[in-house]
Amino acid sequence: MKETRAIPFRLSLKSSEFDRACNEDLATKLKEQTRLVISGENALGFSHGTKWRTRTAENNGVADDGKMQLHSSEVAIPFQEVVDNDLSSLARYQNTIISGMMQGFMNSLYQTISATTEKTGNVVDAKGGGFKAEQFVEMLEKIEFGVDKEGSVSMPEMHVGPGMAERMLQELYSQGSKFEEHVQGIIKRKSEAALAREEKRKSKFPKQEGEN
Repeated sequence: MKETRAIPFRLSLKSSEFDRACNEDLATKLKEQTRLVISGENALGFSHGTKWRTRTAENNGVADDGKMQLHSSEVAIPFQEVVDNDLSSLARYQNTIISGMMQGFMNSLYQTISATTEKTGNVVDAKGGGFKAEQFVEMLEKIEFGVDKEGSVSMPEMHVGPGMAERMLQELYSQGSKFEEHVQGIIKRKSEAALAREEKRKSKFPKQEGEN
């Protein structure tokens, strides 16, 4: 009679493989979500270290220290769902993790933007807590348009709550055609300025063979 012995932790290897595959899937889905907010071309990766130092013309070459921030999300799967072999709990687990991480990421992003604008004074004060058309014009005047890699002007974005967005649009549409012409004039002027800055920047670099 052949003797059989129980092998302890026989699923440890499979569990490790499952954890690795699950983590990779989570990382891919989280990256897809963050790229809806920040282009992957503007994201940097570090293999080591927790902070960095940058010098820009805007702060007259003074070093500005940056530091990594921890984002975390925690979720628990009830034991009964494991016993019941409820595979749908895996999707809920992933969605909860991604939602928690994105919430932390967005909070950190808005805090960073707020700190930067306060530091530079690039702030529009919504006096009284409302929104007026002239504040929109002031925002446009304070924003410096950019140019993407295709040479097209990249328009600024506004991030507001759904209710606020509707009130803002109503306020802007109620101003009439003269206000719209004024806004379009600002956009045209700032777009031309952005293209001129880009041409000046590109002129500092020698053209490669085959480039126009």
